[in-house]
Amino acid sequence: MGVPPNKKGVKSTIDSDDCRKQRADKGVEIRKAKRDEGLLKRRNLVNSVPNLDEGEDVRPPPSQSEINNYAATVLGFTARNGPAAELEECLNAVRALRKLLSIPNCPPIDDIINADLCPAFVTILAYPDSGIQFESAWCLTNIASGTAGQCEMVVRNNAVPGLVALLGSSELHVSEQAVWALGNIAGDCPRLRDIVLQHGAMERVLGLVQATATSGDMTPLRNACWALSNLVRGKPQPSKSYIALAVPMLARLLMLSDEELLVDVCWALSYVTDGDNVCIDLVIEAGCVPLLLTHLDAGPKLATPALRALCNIVTGSNEATQVVVDAGFIDKLALILRPPCKMQMRKEACWALSNIAAGTEQQLDAVLHSRTMPLLVERFEKDEYEVRKEAAWCVANVLHCFKQSPDLKSAQRVGKLVQMGCLKPMIGMLETNDPAMQKLMVEALGNLLSAGEELGKQNGKGDNVFTLAFDEAEGIDKLEQLQEHENYDIYTAAVALLERYFGEEDDEDQNIAPNSGHGGFAFGLPGNAAPLGVSNQPAFAF
Repeated sequence: MGVPPNKKGVKSTIDSDDCRKQRADKGVEIRKAKRDEGLLKRRNLVNSVPNLDEGEDVRPPPSQSEINNYAATVLGFTARNGPAAELEECLNAVRALRKLLSIPNCPPIDDIINADLCPAFVTILAYPDSGIQFESAWCLTNIASGTAGQCEMVVRNNAVPGLVALLGSSELHVSEQAVWALGNIAGDCPRLRDIVLQHGAMERVLGLVQATATSGDMTPLRNACWALSNLVRGKPQPSKSYIALAVPMLARLLMLSDEELLVDVCWALSYVTDGDNVCIDLVIEAGCVPLLLTHLDAGPKLATPALRALCNIVTGSNEATQVVVDAGFIDKLALILRPPCKMQMRKEACWALSNIAAGTEQQLDAVLHSRTMPLLVERFEKDEYEVRKEAAWCVANVLHCFKQSPDLKSAQRVGKLVQMGCLKPMIGMLETNDPAMQKLMVEALGNLLSAGEELGKQNGKGDNVFTLAFDEAEGIDKLEQLQEHENYDIYTAAVALLERYFGEEDDEDQNIAPNSGHGGFAFGLPGNAAPLGVSNQPAFAF
């Protein structure tokens, strides 16, 4: 079979006023991580249209003269306004060029661009014959699947309006090819995505999704859904008006059972929710949250984008976060925190929990008292560093609650966290080569020890209930090592904790400590005695 087109697929310390926003900023690399399971662009190497080049063999690279001969035929046809008598010859030439563009390795995209064929293909899109429309759209799809510069040539030659018009073709294979080409263009960059949208592609693509879903034509439906995901992808996000059109359809598509289609739908929702609260609320109002949760039980290909969308939602308002919490998201994360889930998914699960813990006290308690929290503490101690870092933020957000409300209830939350075993991994994080994480952990440990004082007052003994466990976990040793840290904030914070909770004042030996006298220093000598032959006058005047 022939080869249709290519597709583009696709913190210093805690801010007391906005923990969730900080975690959202810190987690940007998670949300923007390269999409593993899909492509921003796809080149059409297999086509489902019947009777098209079946059994075609892989062919050697073409010669320039071969391309020039085909180009002469096509350019002559368009220059003469497409005479009907030449249609068959031109169709064969365009089909031959499409085959060249469908070579799996190193297709001659630049050679075909240099032959000035892009404007000819665009002109042919409007020719009243579905066969040659299809072949030209396929050629443009594979050119747009290439580099940014190659894709730009397709747009510069005004292909977008012609491709959008073909979305309404009565021939399904033509509209499918057009949506594939537009998906490649939209997936190249936000600027080209917006050009596609400005020519009315969103409404036409949604219409194609509706028609193919109703008829049950799964292959074109999958392609249309993939293109739809690229229309809402990228930063800055498209206009809210386009997102508002897309979200209800995405919610309906979530109800289908086709995994390939659902993967693209969930990625699309992850792009939408990677925006402001307005976008997040649109997804919630469309009823997507319960449906996304059902896909967390699927394999990683589908669970990964579903998880990302839900993680993005909990960076929104407290109300948005509560919807996800009420749907049972926290307990679902217990499945993801257990091996053999991929490291990236465990990392995002910890990130989501940290954002929930940064919300209301009700949301913090939902995290702390869930069956998921002990698993997070376990990941905090035993997982790869990237996962441990996100788990550390969750623990820090729980401890930060005591700083905001230093009462018995908050102190008891800290006590529960210590019982789960958080102290050892917290102290272990002080040894990392990550100053931001060290600073976060020193602050969090300060909150923990302060809560220990509060609990000591309540039990009538007055002693800090955590200092012994802190010492046994080698916390004092680690703080003493931080006294040598080159970062002044970390150094001073460590010294402050040692002095406040462990009596580590500098009890200096008076025979070693410098003695000041008249503005100078005499080292190692009693009183104001001066060394033989040296006056008591200061050696330096400042």
